[in-house]
This record gives sequence, C-alpha cells and structure tokens, in this order.
Amino acid sequence: MKQMKLKLVSAILLTTILLAAFPITAFAASSPDVVIGNSYTLGSGQTLNTDLFVVGGNVNLMAGSTVTGSVVLIGCTAQAAGTINGNLAILGGTVTLADTFKLTGNLTYAGTVVNRASGAQILGQVNANTNAPYFVFPEGTRIPLFNSGGNIFLRVVGYFLGLFLWALVSMLVAMFIPTHLTRTSETALSQPLLSGGLGILTIIIVPIVLVLLTITICLIPVAFIGAVILIVAWVFGMISLGLEVGRRISLAFKQVWHPAIAAGLGTLVLMAILNGIGFIPCVGWIPKVLVGVVGLGAVLLTQFGRKPYIRSLIVPPASTGDVLPPPV
Repeated sequence: MKQMKLKLVSAILLTTILLAAFPITAFAASSPDVVIGNSYTLGSGQTLNTDLFVVGGNVNLMAGSTVTGSVVLIGCTAQAAGTINGNLAILGGTVTLADTFKLTGNLTYAGTVVNRASGAQILGQVNANTNAPYFVFPEGTRIPLFNSGGNIFLRVVGYFLGLFLWALVSMLVAMFIPTHLTRTSETALSQPLLSGGLGILTIIIVPIVLVLLTITICLIPVAFIGAVILIVAWVFGMISLGLEVGRRISLAFKQVWHPAIAAGLGTLVLMAILNGIGFIPCVGWIPKVLVGVVGLGAVLLTQFGRKPYIRSLIVPPASTGDVLPPPV
C-alpha cells in the first residue's frame, strides 16, 4: 500500500515537472501558439494561422513570414521583420521592428524598449507604456484550450509568471541560507499539527492587531513593518517546504542536488500543484492555505530557521523513597 502511494505521488510530481518546470519548445512547422521560456522562429515564407503567445523567450519573425492573428510577448527579446495581420502587445523586453515589418492592427507595449526602423509599417494605433493591464492584451487574443474571456487569460499568464518568480526567489534564498530552510522544513514535517495551529492563530490574530495599529495613525509604520514580516514569513515557509519537495524528487532520481536547485525545482513543483488546484472554484484555495499555515508556523517556531525547534519535555524528578534516619 505504501509503495502504491509512493508511486502515485511520484507520478504526479513527474507529470507536474514535465508540464510546468521544463521549457516548452516551439517549431514553426507544427504551428504552435504558446511558448514558455524558449525560442520561436517563423521562417521566411512560413505562415502561422493562429495567435502567438511567448513568455520569456527569443522571438524571430523573419522577413517574408506571416502571422495571421495577434501576438503577445512577455519578457522577450524579439526581432520582427515579417507581417502580423492582427495586434501586437509587448510587456517587458526588447523588440526590434525592421524595415520590412508590417502590422495591420494596434501596437501596445509597456516597460519595453522598441527599436523601430523608419520603414516599419504600423497601420493601427500605437499605445505606449500603458498602465492598464487589460490594454496590454489585444482584443480577441486567445490561448488554445482556454475558451473563456480575458480574466481566464490573465489568470493563466499570472500562473506561469508566478511559478518562475517563486522558483527564482527560492533559489536565491537557498544559495545564502540553506541551513535555515532545512531547519524550518524539518520542524514542519516533525510538528505539522503544532506548526499548523500556530500558523492559523497567526493569520487570525496578527491582521487584527495590524488593523488596530493602523487606526492609531501614528503607528502606521509599525503596522506596515509587521505586514511585511508576516508576508516574508509566509514566503519563507513555502520555500522551506519546496526545498523538502525538491530533495524528495532528487532522492527519487537517486541524485543529490545543490540546495538552490532542489529549492528552485521543489518550490516550482509545489506551487504548480497548489496554484493549479486553485483554479477549482470555491475550494481550490484550501490546500494552499493549509500548506501555508504549516510553513508559517514552522518559521515562527524556528525563528526563521535560526535555531532548531526542540520540544521541551517536563520530566518529574526521580523518587528517592523515604530516607530513614541512621540507627542510634
């Protein structure tokens, strides 16, 4: 029974890694439209008859290529020399528009360096550095397998960006204080009920205290600092549990990974599962909260991993019995 459960957990973790951790490679010949963390090239004479959505990759739309749909680029380095029969939206990165580039729709960008050649044609409007998130995504742009409106679109984008951010932060933390993370994760595993109970009390009581401090006006800075510490403690707890997940994955592959690699991959897998469950209406938030309060409580018990938590045991003094007076 235990082996069956272990195989099931391993299968879930491996599936999540394949879906969320590894880059998705795109090739123009297979007509993809979603690329995460990799390069995409549309060669001369090739046509993509759908929208193109790229996150954190290099994009090259060569001269003579055609995209029949909208293009959304987030954190990309792009060279565009072909034709886009739709809208182009760019959030972060660098984009070079060549003399042969032609855009029939609108160009919208924010936080992006756009190098536009004099011959580049943009038939629609140019909306530069807009702060409204809904303006960043062209109207009608869609992600395959998701037929809902714009809100679902933004949730999917935030899902992947959040995973990469969690992995990056966890790797940085594990590089400098791996021992602190280890102490915290060990406490969470050895004392889950105590850690969870303390975490629940903390998220109930601390916000009330912070609101009362805010009402006093003069203690608003104290309330702000307290809120920041609470958020940092929550994140630290999640990363410590992610480190443990990463170590379990490394053991499954019979390898020993550096704490930074284990924390990055483990946190990415953990958050991929929890955030994925979060898409379930009404009850999707429960697993994430339960895991979070356990991590938060472990952080408090170990004082951010500064010292291991040792449960004190009160041992009654040994009975010495009645002491008889010496004989006279």
